Formats: sequence, structure tokens, C-alpha cells
Amino acid sequence: MQAGAFRTPEDAEAQRAKLSLQGVEARVSEREQAGRVVYRVRVGPFDSLDAAERVKERLAGAGFDAALVRVQR
Repeated sequence: MQAGAFRTPEDAEAQRAKLSLQGVEARVSEREQAGRVVYRVRVGPFDSLDAAERVKERLAGAGFDAALVRVQR
């Protein structure tokens, strides 16, 4: 699940810290997109779609905008 994409690593780390305060472990990854670096805040992986949906709903209730994404392996 992606819980944000930011232009600076500081903004991404701030989002990761806010998620941590909600009891959700997240990590920041760096990705080049359209010629610039984007710092993505990701949560998961999850064992099931139901588990991911439950966390997404919990985050939405806390004011986070999160989107389910399929990770290419």
C-alpha cells in the first residue's frame, strides 16, 4: 500500500513517522519518475487483500490517503 509520494526525503520521512505513531510500520523507497526522484512511503506487504483493506480503512479514519498498489516481483 502506498501512503504517500513526496519530492523530498524529509517529507517522506515525516509521513513515515506519522504512520509509526499510528502503529503502522512503513518504509521509504526512492524512484525516478518522469525525470525526477520521488520518495514513496509504502506499507506492507500483507498476507491477504482483506488485511490490506483493514489497514487502509484504519489509515483513512486517521486522515491518511492510501492506495493499494501491486508490487512487481
